[in-house]
Amino acid sequence: MDFINPSLENIDTLKEYLGSLNIRNCVFGIANNILWSRLYETVYTIVDDMMVFVGKEEGHPSSFTFPIKKNSSYQDSLKDEDYLKEAKKVFDRMVSYFEENSSVPVIAECTGAQADIISNWYPGMYIREENRDEADYIYLSEKLASLSGSKLHGKRNHINSFLKSHPDYIYEDVTENNIDDCLYVARRWVHNNYGPDRELDMEHRYEYDIIKYSLEHMRELNMIGGLIKVDNIPAAFTLGEELTKDTFDVHFEKADDTIRGIYPMINREFVSRRLMDYTYINREEDMGIEGLRKSKLSYCPAILFEKFIVRKCM
Repeated sequence: MDFINPSLENIDTLKEYLGSLNIRNCVFGIANNILWSRLYETVYTIVDDMMVFVGKEEGHPSSFTFPIKKNSSYQDSLKDEDYLKEAKKVFDRMVSYFEENSSVPVIAECTGAQADIISNWYPGMYIREENRDEADYIYLSEKLASLSGSKLHGKRNHINSFLKSHPDYIYEDVTENNIDDCLYVARRWVHNNYGPDRELDMEHRYEYDIIKYSLEHMRELNMIGGLIKVDNIPAAFTLGEELTKDTFDVHFEKADDTIRGIYPMINREFVSRRLMDYTYINREEDMGIEGLRKSKLSYCPAILFEKFIVRKCM
């Protein structure tokens, strides 16, 4: 079985399988896979013309995804009996690979429907568990742009405070001309949250590096972003990619959080100026971090995209 690291070199292959998938799970964004694959040891393999992502830990297989059909949507695939028959064969090969490598077969990033299919294939042989920490928060773009309703009055207050203090703020689309401004914000965020002398953990060091990579390769990765300057100094930026025709995925959002209201402001400005052609905005998971969960819930998500882990009983 050949395993391949997602990269710009094989982006056309990723587009063949993920470009039509039409699923609002941020994990299946093309840029997302390219950017985070090295940190999370994520690779893919093509088995009988289907794509399967494999997660590894210290080089050993730890999980895999439900097989993905080329140039087909998630919804259509579930209704395709021929696909399901072939997917089962690919699934079995992956299970055999895991067992041959002394690893428990674990299927990650499953939807409830996919978990049901596995249970129907092998009754009583697999258990499922909801992975709440990885559930995606998905919002209506109209709500993020208008912040209408009583539940979002706090966000409006923060923005009003920002506008009162900084009426001459500047918004810019992220382009090759202001990459350094975005990196300035990223460095400022590190300084504010970690201090000038504290060594970054591996994940945050990696995040800074892939922010830089994303900015340098925005066109190839099909990413867009927004930047806010306060007193002509870069203060916030955001960056993401189209996930489905009706959903945009925000990958990065960094700001100088000493400025009151800067986070609600960059969120609102980017959505209202660039993302109103999308119905939904995916702002990804909270990773089980209490403060992040509270923040994401405070924006009143329209959808909490559930994900399941399915594990073979051993």
